[in-house]
Amino acid sequence: MKVSIFFDGGNFYRSLLRFDESLRVDYDRLALWITHAVGGSTATFGGAYYYVGITPDAPPLVEAFLKGLELRPGYFVKREPRVRRSGRCFACGADYEYTTEKRVDTRLVADLIHFAAHGAYDTAVLVSGDDDFVPAVEAVNALGKQVWVATWSAEELSKDLRVRCFGHIHLSEGVGAFRVERARIPASRAPRPSAGQATERLLAELQRAEARLPHVGRGYFVMRWRSHLLPPAGPEREALVQQLIEAGLVEEFEATDAEGRSVRAIRSRMATSPEGVSAAG
Repeated sequence: MKVSIFFDGGNFYRSLLRFDESLRVDYDRLALWITHAVGGSTATFGGAYYYVGITPDAPPLVEAFLKGLELRPGYFVKREPRVRRSGRCFACGADYEYTTEKRVDTRLVADLIHFAAHGAYDTAVLVSGDDDFVPAVEAVNALGKQVWVATWSAEELSKDLRVRCFGHIHLSEGVGAFRVERARIPASRAPRPSAGQATERLLAELQRAEARLPHVGRGYFVMRWRSHLLPPAGPEREALVQQLIEAGLVEEFEATDAEGRSVRAIRSRMATSPEGVSAAG
């Protein structure tokens, strides 16, 4: 049995963060684990296709991850442009810009069906729980091929998609097989990031927070936002936030929380979305 894997990159990344934001994945071992989970020890890996939307000004770490991924045997990265949109905050009335994916899902669907029609795989594994893929799965089923679906948790899987797929893989069950174990470095010996690296990391984390929250409170981001990429919560992180505000890369604004209280919030002034930032292994 030949198994091919189709990653909805943005969906995979967001789900991975919700499952365990500190988890680092070995993508070679992940592909092997998925292949054997579906077809047993005799199944062969037929390729992995990673679909993602990116902007021309995406942070260097995004492209570095994608290039590293496509250099792995059997991995193919399918890049599609993200388009700029504008909106207005319902709480404070401020205008803002954001980016959204375009053509990513349709490219994945086209390849899923095309490869099935040409016998490129016996079984496909769709790494996404989105019910937008239901028609594509039905088309592949009609061509006599199997489609499995893989998600980090059952809660992220559409019931309509699940009943049309041959089976479901819980990625959480394979963490021990594909987790990257990194040696712990004592804080006194750990190299400190350069000023440029610290800036890039904070902007990427702020954009990730913006994608998950209605607004990002300054105090919350400084004291409570969890990330191993940022300085420790407290004065050091606060100083970096203030530095970026003064540099014009981050702006502060008034927002209203869920209880109607006025809070000071922050947002990046870069148009790049964190969905393009994938968990590098």
